Amino acid sequence: MKRFSTMVVAVGALAALALGSPAATPIGAAPTPRVSVGNCQPAQLHLSVGRANGAAGTIYYPIIVTNRGAACWIWGVPGVQAVVGAVHHPQGPPAKNENIGEMPARHELRHGAAVSAAFGVAESGNFPVATCRPRNASGVRVTLAPFIRPTYLALRISVCTRQTSTYTQLLVAGRTGA
Repeated sequence: MKRFSTMVVAVGALAALALGSPAATPIGAAPTPRVSVGNCQPAQLHLSVGRANGAAGTIYYPIIVTNRGAACWIWGVPGVQAVVGAVHHPQGPPAKNENIGEMPARHELRHGAAVSAAFGVAESGNFPVATCRPRNASGVRVTLAPFIRPTYLALRISVCTRQTSTYTQLLVAGRTGA
């Protein structure tokens, strides 16, 4: 019977070790604290626009999300809407998500780290004026619930108001949107 009870205690200790239980901590040693990383909160994130890159009639601007707080998780595709004026009146349709159906990668952002999303603006001059009806925008409004509340970023662009001419993509690691 003593051998059986010793084996039960040993199995219990191994199970506790595997599950990370404080019971698995050797006598006299301090337990290792478990730090739980939560989702990013709007107050700890800063948005900015990176350097433009052109490709085949579309200019891409990285929308950069930088963590100014404790480590946290973020994922998804930001919503982007071209706007004009002090009240940020929408100009044309919102940016089309180019990654519909793709699973977003979950990114752990440590303090100072960044993720970015490519925001593409098709050259409005490439579309017939009647189907595009181009207008200038003074900036974009960016959202990504629950991480980013609607945030205005100054960005002078020309967009179509009768058809989609802006595009957005999933967040990726780094500051380039690629």
